Amino acid sequence: MLFKQIILHMVDRFNEERTIAAPFHMIRGKRSGQTIQDVKVYNLTKYFSLFPKLTKQSYDQVIQQMIQLGWITVNEMSVPQITEVGKQKLYEMPSLKLNGWLFRGNERIFLQRLSLVTQTLSHVNAENLSFVPVQKDEKIHSWVRQYLHSFPYKSDEFIRSYYQELKTVFHSDNLSNTHVTILSHRLSGYQVSGVTWQQLSQVLKEDQVDLQILLNESLHILLHEISTNNMFVLLSKMSEGIKPTTPLTESAKRTADLHQKGYSFDQIISLRHLKKSTIEDHFVEMAMNDPLFSIQLFFGNENILMLIQQVRNQSTNKLRTLKEVFPNFSYFQLRLLLAGRGELIDIESS
Repeated sequence: MLFKQIILHMVDRFNEERTIAAPFHMIRGKRSGQTIQDVKVYNLTKYFSLFPKLTKQSYDQVIQQMIQLGWITVNEMSVPQITEVGKQKLYEMPSLKLNGWLFRGNERIFLQRLSLVTQTLSHVNAENLSFVPVQKDEKIHSWVRQYLHSFPYKSDEFIRSYYQELKTVFHSDNLSNTHVTILSHRLSGYQVSGVTWQQLSQVLKEDQVDLQILLNESLHILLHEISTNNMFVLLSKMSEGIKPTTPLTESAKRTADLHQKGYSFDQIISLRHLKKSTIEDHFVEMAMNDPLFSIQLFFGNENILMLIQQVRNQSTNKLRTLKEVFPNFSYFQLRLLLAGRGELIDIESS
């Protein structure tokens, strides 16, 4: 139910301006210029990279179920529309404390670290170091070894401190009982194995996919609590590197660095050996995420704030429609104007 409601929410935000494939790309965390722009333009940062390994087949099955339930219809152009039944289901949707754009899938790395550290310390406490690691990734093994060796991890005092931090953060008011149940049952320890999603689904009477969404939500909540509370010294170190240091994708960051050094748009294309459209994507990404970047560069003496206001007055994010209204501007310029709405907001709020 919850996963279907999330798709409904995305379809509602897209307002018949995107095809049914758009939610799939966003949920997968696709790094294309279109998807990245849609994340911000349609205010869907919550759901970015929610399920990076979601298959098209699984997604299509869910869409077919939603059609059969009468929640949505999809026309011959593959554009979805919410029905009255769907609107009711959307109204019943609980508020979710997700922030996929902030972590972009890295919360799973945090969970892998957390689970292996917890398992290891549980066995150290039991004086039994013979166990099969719950995580198979050698990168996680290496990280956990370095983490533990930076502390006197075999001391009773350290183990008590670690479990006290874990107990405290698990008692956060922002975590529900369901959140804590999912988290705790997914962890392993001495003579205790984490339960499978199937087992947890049977116990909690919830769909497995919905439980995985709640796990993601609980991780986002945990990471927020850890980053805003100085008492979580050990967990804070465990969360290092989980939150990206820049809102830009890695490739866009390299383009931004060249731009800041004074290279022109055409020079950057030449230096990076990338298509013009790819560099355009990067500049749009910069316009969306960098408060110091101004799109004025691409509009000469035009009044940018006036243009942004005119675009906003159209009440659409569909480029084809905007192109009909503003035929003298390129699609790239129109994308910049959509991304540059923040400039108008900043001026109005100052």
